[in-house]
Amino acid sequence: MIMTIMGNGDGIIRPFISENYWKYGTTHWIEWDMMKNGYRFLLSGPSGSGKTTLAQGILSKIARHVPESEIYVLDYKNIDFAYLEGAKRYFKHDSSTDGFLEFYDIFETRLSHNATYPWLILYIDEYPSWLLSLPSKEQKELMSKMARLLNLSRAKQIHICVSCQKPLADLFSSGSRESFSHKVLLQAPSKETVTMLMPNYKDVIETCPTGVGYMTVNDTTLTKVRVPFPQNVDAMHRDLRNAVNR
Repeated sequence: MIMTIMGNGDGIIRPFISENYWKYGTTHWIEWDMMKNGYRFLLSGPSGSGKTTLAQGILSKIARHVPESEIYVLDYKNIDFAYLEGAKRYFKHDSSTDGFLEFYDIFETRLSHNATYPWLILYIDEYPSWLLSLPSKEQKELMSKMARLLNLSRAKQIHICVSCQKPLADLFSSGSRESFSHKVLLQAPSKETVTMLMPNYKDVIETCPTGVGYMTVNDTTLTKVRVPFPQNVDAMHRDLRNAVNR
């Protein structure tokens, strides 16, 4: 069992362990500097692949390591993040749209000013379920806003994380799916999903056990990764809730 590491407010998080080291009995953490540039994560994999564990781990580590970070959680299904009920920036079911628009307004305000801001994080759980629940006209309007967010918010102290089983191109307007800097495929993604997200590696990617998969950064450097198991789930939930309620 892998345990996560506690840290300070230096902005460095360790979301994965390298599977290539792990299989030889060595723990080698992959590090991300969350206070350098805006990250764009796209997490994909079938149900039970470990996406939720990974997402909660990333978000709680940002909450712990990035001072004054504020996290928006859009949880259309209101299942895996229901413990955030009542927190200031937790939006469930139909209120997910309200949360997205509130976040988008903050982004537009930041876009029009050159200033330094606290880090702001948007997490959308099961993005297709939320988007496809809306009328077609509203879908198109929100996809357009999502494309603008992905393309222009990187230098405005904003991270964006989207989780879904199948990140179909039709759900991301103007080719904005390619704006994700970090793409993760867990467990046993279909050939269709591999071709969508990591076409350059479709002949290399293999079926993996739960919690194991592949990551690319800017569509290069394929890395096989393992999702760490949280040492203290209650503490992880508490850290995330604090940032959602900050």
